[in-house]
Amino acid sequence: MNYGYIRPIELYDTVAEQHSKLSKFSLTIIEESHAQTDIRKELNTLFYSKLQSGDKLYITDLCILADTSYQLEELIAIAQEINVDIHIINAQIIISRHEQMNFNKFLNLLNQFQSDMIKFRTKSGIAKAKTEGKTIGRPKRNDLNLKNAIEMYHSKKYTLEEIKEATNISRATLYRHLNK
Repeated sequence: MNYGYIRPIELYDTVAEQHSKLSKFSLTIIEESHAQTDIRKELNTLFYSKLQSGDKLYITDLCILADTSYQLEELIAIAQEINVDIHIINAQIIISRHEQMNFNKFLNLLNQFQSDMIKFRTKSGIAKAKTEGKTIGRPKRNDLNLKNAIEMYHSKKYTLEEIKEATNISRATLYRHLNK
């Protein structure tokens, strides 16, 4: 039987695009409702209850299937143990015990997977911080301190070190704002 697995990780394809690509293979599509790494109920059910020898599992990208190279290795080992082929649509690769992949292609695939995981973790970390009300990026300088630092500099009564101590404005920041 042909199965498709979707997870809402939208690095390359939205969930709708994943559906569209997977539906071309007339298969049963299994979809996770979230992108969390620790709770993968649908994936566990698929691997431990549904997949049987000779089945094919279609995914759009490796990052949909696993979150770490260790988890990826484990899932591929299980698939090979029960004789299931994994088709990665966007990479046009089949992972099977019968298919041989050249080493460069394998390294490229692994590097892309690790890069995707870094992007995903960064995006989900930023989204989590935003929902917790945290501001993203470098904090803004206090305008009053900056104004005082510029006035102290123009008065020529203070050294740069004294200005820095009094206002907590670095020399680089002071010069950057003086040049504006």
